Amino acid sequence: MKAKQYKEQILLERLVTARDTAGYNMKQAAKKLGFNNYQTLSDIEKGKRTINAHELIAMAKLYSRTLDYFLDQNIAPDPIPLWRKSIEAKEKDIKSTQREFLSFLEHYHNLEHLLSLKRRWIDLQVRHSKEDFVHNGFALAQKLGASIHSQLDLGSRPACNLLQVLENNLRFKILHLPLEDVSGACVVDNTLGVGILINAKDAPWRRNFDLAHELFHVITWNVFSPEEIGEGTKKTKPEQFADTFAASLLLPEDHLREALNEVSSGGTLKLVDIIELAKDFGVSSEAILWRLAGMNGIKFSRAQAQKILDDPRFKEMDKKIRYGLYPEILPAKLPSRFVSLACRGLMDGILSRGLFAQYLGIHRAEIDEFLLTEGFVEHNYEKIASA
Repeated sequence: MKAKQYKEQILLERLVTARDTAGYNMKQAAKKLGFNNYQTLSDIEKGKRTINAHELIAMAKLYSRTLDYFLDQNIAPDPIPLWRKSIEAKEKDIKSTQREFLSFLEHYHNLEHLLSLKRRWIDLQVRHSKEDFVHNGFALAQKLGASIHSQLDLGSRPACNLLQVLENNLRFKILHLPLEDVSGACVVDNTLGVGILINAKDAPWRRNFDLAHELFHVITWNVFSPEEIGEGTKKTKPEQFADTFAASLLLPEDHLREALNEVSSGGTLKLVDIIELAKDFGVSSEAILWRLAGMNGIKFSRAQAQKILDDPRFKEMDKKIRYGLYPEILPAKLPSRFVSLACRGLMDGILSRGLFAQYLGIHRAEIDEFLLTEGFVEHNYEKIASA
C-alpha cells in the first residue's frame, strides 16, 4: 500500500473510531454535523467522498479530538479507565463520558507539557503483588490506608485535605461531572498521568469516599486486572479492598478513637453520636459504622452496625441531619489548578486563545472577562511575573 493510501486508510478508520468512542451513531453524528442526511457521513467514512478541512475541524470538535488524532500516524490508542457504574448505566452515555474525561486529561497533560511541569504521582504506587492480598487482603488494605494517610500528611480530618493534596501535591487530574448511574472512574497512563472522575451530583461525603476509593485503584493499578476489579456492578474483592482502604485513610484510628471518646457519654454511643462523627470526619454514617465494627478494642460488631443501618429511625434521622447541612451546589467541574495553568499559558503566550477557550469550555468572546474573574489582569500579571 502506497504512503498516501495508507494515510487515507488511517484517517477513515479514525473517523469511525472517534465517532463511536464519542457515543454517536451515524444518524446522530450526521445531524450534529449539519449534513442533510447520514449517507453523506457514511460516504466520507467509507472513502467514497473526500472530507474537506471545514468538515474535519467540525468532526474533531464534535468528537472531542485534536486534528493530530486524525492526521498523525503515530497516535497512541486511548487508555481504558476503570469504571464504577450501575447495571442501569447506558453504553452510549459511558462512551460519551469517557471521551469527555480523556479529552480533559489530554488538555491537562498538554498544559503541563507546555509549562514544563513534571509528574509526581508515580512514587505513590505500591510494590505489592496480587499474592500479598490473597491471604490477608483486608488487613493489607487497611495498613495501606494508614500508610498513605501518613505519607500524604492528611491530618486528623483527611476528607478536608485529600482533594487538594492529590491535585496540587501529586498532580492528579480530577474531574467532576454530573453523572447518571456512575459513581466514578480512574485511569493511570504513562503519558496522561493519573485521572479520577467523580460524580458531582453525589453528596459531599460520598464524593470524599469515592475519591479515596479510586485512590486505592491508582496505587494498585498494576496489581489487579480490570476483569478482577469489575465495573462496579458487583462487590469484587478488589472493590471491597478499596472500600477498606478508603475507610482507613479517611478515618485514621487514633483520631477516630479520640473523637469517639469526646462524643460518647459514659461509654454509650447514641445514634446521633454516629451522625455527629460522620459530619466531623466528612464521611457517611455507614462508613463510620463499618469502621467502628472493624477496630480492635471497641465492643461493636458488624451485626450491630447492620442492625443500625436497617433501622428506619436511624435512616430518617441521618437524612434530616446530614442533608440539611449542604446547599445543592455542584462542585466546580474543572480543578482550580487546571484553570490557573490555562490562564498562565495564555498570559505567557504559549497557549492560543482558541485552545484556551476550548480547554475551559467558553466562547472566545468570553476570554477577557474570564481572565478578569480569575484575577489574571494583564497589567498585574506582568508585574508579578517580573517580580
